[in-house]
Amino acid sequence: MEHSEMVRRYLSGYGVEIGAFKTPIPGIKPVHVDRFAEYANEPTLAEYYGDACNLPFFASSLRYVASSHVLEHVANPLAALSEWFRVLRHGGIIYMVIPDRCRTFDHTRPLTSPGHLLADYRQGTSQSDATHIDDFVYGVDWRLFSPSTPPSSEQAARDELASIYHASAVAGREINLHYHTFESSSTVELIEIGNREAIWPGKMEILQVAECFPDSNPIGFLIVARVLKPWRDRGKALFAKRGLLPSARKLRGVA
Repeated sequence: MEHSEMVRRYLSGYGVEIGAFKTPIPGIKPVHVDRFAEYANEPTLAEYYGDACNLPFFASSLRYVASSHVLEHVANPLAALSEWFRVLRHGGIIYMVIPDRCRTFDHTRPLTSPGHLLADYRQGTSQSDATHIDDFVYGVDWRLFSPSTPPSSEQAARDELASIYHASAVAGREINLHYHTFESSSTVELIEIGNREAIWPGKMEILQVAECFPDSNPIGFLIVARVLKPWRDRGKALFAKRGLLPSARKLRGVA
């Protein structure tokens, strides 16, 4: 299966894609948001500044939130899912592709438990958190992460990257790494925990899980979930403002 098939089935109307960088999900025309105007000295596709945990949209204003290879970079995934729930209208769609630990350079790292992610949520873990650095730097398969590094230089390269990340954490700067590892079953369990622990005021209903997705780059999996809001909030949503908050920070011209 490819995105072209799935987006026709699930995504329509006014929505957002988070962190597309240079590879947006094909077949949709969302508002693009990113925490960076540029990444690796190249411009992102972002029209507005936004963070997975802090989107510049009114509550219940979107029909979908889409992301591909983003959630693993989020230090607090439950906070992100809660924010996506907030901005979606009743019946809105979360469409997320996440790299499978077993099919990436993370395959040598342990699977992050949903309980760990719940603890991160309760502790308010931020993007400058240092507790995940060593697990990432010294846990990844370096041959896949940095294939150009000679084996004789691997340890020094790991140490240098760890030093850079720790310096950023001490300075309170955001760190860009795979904070956590995922498999489809653990992500489903994470959503179920969010429902059970009332992380969001309502329920996320999982509609579809697709392994090895998309066929053209089968290192991840797709989860599609529908947001179900309580009756009291559905009525409020009918009168809610739609679209971007007045404080939304424009990164480049938008028609």
